[in-house]
Amino acid sequence: MSQRLAGRSLVLEVFARLLSKRWLGLWQKKGRAQKRLTGNGPGRSGGAAQTQASKPEHKPMQGRFYERIFSLRVTLWYLIFQRLNFDQTQAAGVVNLRAGGANRLGRRRASKLSRRVRSTQTSAYNQARQRMPLELLSEALAHLRQGLLKLVGLGPAPRKRPGPTERTRQILDGSTLAVLVTPRLAAAYPPARNQSGKSDWSLMRIVVGFCARSGAVLSALEGAMQQSEQSLAWTLIETAAAFTLWIGDRNFGVWSVVAQAVRYRQDVLVRLTRARATKLARGQPRHSGEDRLIQWSPSHSDQAPPGTARLALSGRLIYVRLEKNGKWIDLWLFTTLDATDYPLELLVRWYGQRGQAELHFRSVKTQMKLAELDGCTPEMARKEFYAGLLAYSLVRAVMWGGGATVGRKPPNPFFQPSAARPARTLPDLGPRRHRPRCLEPATTGRDCATDPAQATQRATQRSPPRAAPKTKVPTPQRKQSRRPRP
Repeated sequence: MSQRLAGRSLVLEVFARLLSKRWLGLWQKKGRAQKRLTGNGPGRSGGAAQTQASKPEHKPMQGRFYERIFSLRVTLWYLIFQRLNFDQTQAAGVVNLRAGGANRLGRRRASKLSRRVRSTQTSAYNQARQRMPLELLSEALAHLRQGLLKLVGLGPAPRKRPGPTERTRQILDGSTLAVLVTPRLAAAYPPARNQSGKSDWSLMRIVVGFCARSGAVLSALEGAMQQSEQSLAWTLIETAAAFTLWIGDRNFGVWSVVAQAVRYRQDVLVRLTRARATKLARGQPRHSGEDRLIQWSPSHSDQAPPGTARLALSGRLIYVRLEKNGKWIDLWLFTTLDATDYPLELLVRWYGQRGQAELHFRSVKTQMKLAELDGCTPEMARKEFYAGLLAYSLVRAVMWGGGATVGRKPPNPFFQPSAARPARTLPDLGPRRHRPRCLEPATTGRDCATDPAQATQRATQRSPPRAAPKTKVPTPQRKQSRRPRP
């Protein structure tokens, strides 16, 4: 098989893994088994009626679903479709369904979904979005991670310590998303307050782990602004595979994050503040390119994750002085990797990839339209968040497959806010509000934006510039009143 066909098959495998009917069936069986253990299935009272105070905080995971037109498979796809399409409304999804966009996701022996949908209203799709379990979207992101790692040439979780080329590197970074406040959202995500009162927007704090190779999302978590990014990072580290390398900025260069990674047999490469690095170096002078073994003991102000002992951690303290754009930068790094397989030059080059996380967040917020969420409930806001990350990871998988085909890093036309998306690069995902003139298919083989003949013709059709400015018309003076003044 050629390299081009191999790259295409891996990309298609990523899509098939996410929308696999077998995986969705296993997930539903898992939900039913969990219901039998907890005894919270539908129709079971469980003895006496529960009071309002004894009800669980979160709804139990659903296990059985009716095979409607908007099944779990179809609803999951159209949640992603809304983020990939130019028109991100629910009506555009219904139009695409009636046009046959999801016929392959239906049952084989049943009639096509496009023939079964008779109404153009969005109420059925809206109800399906609300029925979609939040656990399915979060587990879909974890399930997609296996296909993304295979796409970049990495295998499953290794049993022994891998080498530098076989490690999974995740760039850890945090940000915030805004959502218009409602009573239910205000309870889950309290809005900010100042001297003028409460804000009209609730902020959702997010922490995402991006793949250092492909840029896809490998892990993500959300929470209220009252939760710190370090506490959210503890949960991501707990659920990640062993021997994962976390690359973070100075916000994650604290003892608690390093201790949590060491507890679950993982490694870190984080940047330190000058004050923390000076304390770890015990005030000794440092020289550029110096690499020293140290013991990092927690202070009284350092928090400890639940279940983590407050013990000293062994690692390397690295100091490098770099020049960038005519300015000198003091780079203080701490890592738990050994110096034999991971020299100083390799670690500095790996940390240089951390700036890509800012570009990934910009693409997620601008192109996936996640800067302001449209949900009216906390559940729908979380679903929109995970659906946007799934859509972004699928696009990054397509870009990685395209780069592997041509043998070089592909350009990034999809995630440039100042440039329009090319019309024939992505498949047509539904109706568009308008079609720019420069993106219409050329019939003469020439682009309307680069054709000099058409450019000259448009220039001649414009109105000629004015030779001189308009003359100012004098304002007539106000007539005096005829009434004699007293």
